Amino acid sequence: MKSKTMNTVKSPEPSEEDIRLMAYYLWEEKGSNNGADIEDWIAAETYLEKNVML
Repeated sequence: MKSKTMNTVKSPEPSEEDIRLMAYYLWEEKGSNNGADIEDWIAAETYLEKNVML
């Protein structure tokens, strides 16, 4: 009898957790200064979409 395997496909978009972690790393890299959370989030999202989720 053949075994059935499920093919899973990773979403082409980064997960919220991936973006959150990348934004945190960017924030730390910039000196952990507050006030740029939206910019860090967008930068993280853009980076992951262009460089990781090929």
